[in-house]
Amino acid sequence: MSKSKTTHRQQTDMGMKKRILVVATAFILFFAIIVCRLAYLTLWRHEYYSERASSQQLRDTVVAAERGVIYDANMNILARSATVWTVALAPIRIEEENYDRIASFLSEKLDIDYQTIYEKCTGNNYYSIIKRKVDKPVVDEIQEFIDKYDISGIQFTEDTKRYYPYGNFASQVIGFVGTDNNGLYGLEAYYDSVLSGTAGRMLTAVNAYGKDMYYEHETLTDAIDGYSLVLTIEGEIQRVLETALEKACEEHNVKNFAAGIIMNAKTGAIYAMATKPDFNPNTPLEITDQQTVQELEKLLGGGGEGEEGEEEGESSTGPVDEAAYLDALSAAQQNQWKNKAISEVYEPGSVFKVVTASAALETGTCTLDDMFYCYGAKIITSDITMHCARMEGHGAEDFTNAVINSCNPAFIEIGQKLGSKQFYNFFKAYGLADKTGIDLPSESNSVYYTDKTMGIVELSSCAFGQSNTITPIQMITAFAACVNGGYLVQPYVVGQILDSEGNIVENHEVVLKRQVISQETSATMRNILEQVVENANGQNAYVAGFRIGGKSGTAEKLNGQDREYVASFCAFAPADDPDVICLILLDGARSYSIYGGVIVAPIVANVMSEVLPYLGIEAVYNDDEIETIDTYVPNVMDYSLTSAYAQIQKHGLTHVVVGEGQKVTDQYPVGGFSISKGSTVFLYTDDAEPKYVDVPDLNGRSVSYVRSLFSSLGLNLMINGSTTSSAVAVSQDIEPGTSVREGTIITIDFVNKNIND
Repeated sequence: MSKSKTTHRQQTDMGMKKRILVVATAFILFFAIIVCRLAYLTLWRHEYYSERASSQQLRDTVVAAERGVIYDANMNILARSATVWTVALAPIRIEEENYDRIASFLSEKLDIDYQTIYEKCTGNNYYSIIKRKVDKPVVDEIQEFIDKYDISGIQFTEDTKRYYPYGNFASQVIGFVGTDNNGLYGLEAYYDSVLSGTAGRMLTAVNAYGKDMYYEHETLTDAIDGYSLVLTIEGEIQRVLETALEKACEEHNVKNFAAGIIMNAKTGAIYAMATKPDFNPNTPLEITDQQTVQELEKLLGGGGEGEEGEEEGESSTGPVDEAAYLDALSAAQQNQWKNKAISEVYEPGSVFKVVTASAALETGTCTLDDMFYCYGAKIITSDITMHCARMEGHGAEDFTNAVINSCNPAFIEIGQKLGSKQFYNFFKAYGLADKTGIDLPSESNSVYYTDKTMGIVELSSCAFGQSNTITPIQMITAFAACVNGGYLVQPYVVGQILDSEGNIVENHEVVLKRQVISQETSATMRNILEQVVENANGQNAYVAGFRIGGKSGTAEKLNGQDREYVASFCAFAPADDPDVICLILLDGARSYSIYGGVIVAPIVANVMSEVLPYLGIEAVYNDDEIETIDTYVPNVMDYSLTSAYAQIQKHGLTHVVVGEGQKVTDQYPVGGFSISKGSTVFLYTDDAEPKYVDVPDLNGRSVSYVRSLFSSLGLNLMINGSTTSSAVAVSQDIEPGTSVREGTIITIDFVNKNIND
């Protein structure tokens, strides 16, 4: 073999080796890259791709927990959850020829725009929500549609929806939930974690078409239902309070709001709490106050349609300001959801005088024997004079009468004797510098002067209830401490928490914060405040048969040029050992008086007259009251006149016979009606025809005048309110000019207007 051939072969072998080396190196690099990639995916990206694989191979469905029930004190259901469904589409499973059919049907049943549903049908995903909170009857109709046309791609997921069976009842206390079933306001928000429970999960395998394979792979974690709440709210007492506030808003033309609280004076348990206007938690976005609705409509041009030729965006009454409307709507919604009994601060006026008076007695800076002289005004500084509500003054008065007369100059002196330090110490001791801690959200704190910021002018006005602002819940809690023996308690709304089986998980224990004043001072204050109701500015709150104490208040609001007042009254009973305390206030009443003792005290009297018997507090009448308490009309139909006379006389009533017969064929009023003693029952014989009279206008007339007039007209009078010589009629339940039958019972509200705070 020649040398050249050998060299050529060697070169060929070398080339082959190089090629093999290159290929081998390439393979090694390729596999190294694969190994590194696998290592990267399995070690560093394992969690990401595991989740993606699971999302493609498994369907994770949330199993909603049952939200707890809210009961009143008598286990009436105030809020509960019911099963509803979320309707969704799986577009990838929907056949194109069914797009229109599905969109047309669902748009009608679910009240959703056709185009919106049609576009979702054309998607390329497995899950697209159409509507939440769909009730069972609608779901059943959709299922029938699916079965009828063999439709695929419509899905249902079980969910829950909150219902409030009594609508507006206690709405600001209960609150409401959002679309996700999370509490947004009231107890629903405050106790959200207690009520909501813990959601469960269900993992189900799915095939390549997104269909569930229940028998291949399924894991279920059960939901844990939420706990239920048993409130201290007494349904009947809440009804009485809400009815009274609604009537007050209408009768006194209340511009802003009316609020009320009824509480156990010893424990702090809330029997009732309400604000009017309110809202329906089933439809919380809807404005319920008609005056507010009208104001909102004005922003949309009065709510009328524009005339032909008008430019877009305008109506017949002016341009539409949509932004202003939306802002106003949002503000109105927030306002109606607001529980003003705990979140609205106000100047309490003379109701606050119980704090100043009890502090002065407790510290010994004043005694019952101290004397004051009221000229109708008091000079505080060279340029500031403060006035009494009674401009001519009260003259000489002792401590008790200073409280009874609600005398501002006297309380200025009492406050100055206390001094800013002691005054502020008792302000704090009564809990007025802190939130009460009631188990409701959004409680506001007071705005007040401290002993460091309180000069002689501030001390003087604070002493009679002006300048410092507090919440109604703070005021009633402090008032309760003043009369319950001196003990400041924490108010509360939830009495018990129950598990899903109805077992008691937690019982509320009364929280006693401290003793503010001695039992002796408290007893003295109770005695004075009972005299306020019996003889003075609180006499419109008097209820026959019950010992009631209380204090009225009127405070002017600093509201630009408009003069507005907050009128209030706080009452407790029984006066010697209080079980129940009630505070009602009207913000912005435009009525025949501005004073709480005139327009609010009668409301409190009506409320207490129903609440006290309901709570088992029995009426004990004195001799004078026994003569005037109501009786009822006996049924004497078909009686002989002699027997009818006996029955009527037995009930303290008189009678008039119409006709010549000896047997009663008709009577008026008919049997069973409540009526005042001394009233007249008309007895008819021989089918005698009754007479009719026109009801007179009695506004401003005294009790004695109305009694005399009714006697001559053959009408019967039911008195509601004060019966003193100073009381006058302010309303009647049958309109003037109405023709009524002789013997008709007409209820008239009488109020002593000669009262100021």
